[in-house]
Amino acid sequence: MADEPIAGLDPAHQIATMQVFADLAASGRSTLVSLHDLGLAARHCTRLILLAEGGILADGAPEDVLTDTLMARAFGITAWHEQTPSGPVFQPLEVL
Repeated sequence: MADEPIAGLDPAHQIATMQVFADLAASGRSTLVSLHDLGLAARHCTRLILLAEGGILADGAPEDVLTDTLMARAFGITAWHEQTPSGPVFQPLEVL
């Protein structure tokens, strides 16, 4: 369990830290990580729980949670997302 483990880290260490959690999960261990970086969450997590409006707004795979509709509702933003050969990419774009 980790609360914002990548806060204050440079990009290389953010990615390395998230890979540690992904490796732990892949080995059968449970991991629970609180993040505000939705791009890293999209790339390294298999399940996301989106908290907004005083409770759980969405729970599921990143592609099911990081939708345009849910991003607008939870954060008032637009976002760009794409599946690439290196994995998913998610980038918040602008405030609505």
